[in-house]
Amino acid sequence: MLAFADGLPPPAPGRGAVSLYRAIGDEPDLDPLAAALAARGWRLALPAIGALATPLAFRRWRPGEPLVRNAKGLDEPPQGAATVEPDVVFVPLLAFDARGARLGYGGGYYDATLRALRAKKGVAAVGVAFACAEVAALPEGPVDERLDRIVTERGMRDFPREAGA
Repeated sequence: MLAFADGLPPPAPGRGAVSLYRAIGDEPDLDPLAAALAARGWRLALPAIGALATPLAFRRWRPGEPLVRNAKGLDEPPQGAATVEPDVVFVPLLAFDARGARLGYGGGYYDATLRALRAKKGVAAVGVAFACAEVAALPEGPVDERLDRIVTERGMRDFPREAGA
């Protein structure tokens, strides 16, 4: 996953924000990636959840800063942390397919977030998973947002956007 950080050009001064997430369960640990991105000058953020199926808020965060546990048991920056609009959003998932479809955790947060961000500007959605999470095909609904790239222990793969998608 550190190769992803190597592949990003340095951000323009005052720009270049990346949203990560805190790994839960058996998800890949993003802490080494966070440190590498911060060292390259990227502003980091972590998501803060609100109502079900609504866009996430992204709060500024630096490795080592304290986090608070939210009502869902997830760690996020404190409420007073500055908000950030990311250019790259790392997305947790349970499974993905060769088209870039993903199976999330069922809250609809990332689909709503990606839809809102993509309506405003170009934003890259990067899934992070172990290669064994790839399946032949996933069903997609009208509100599902696809990934632009997947990063696994075997490397990175881009998913070309379809016209009109």
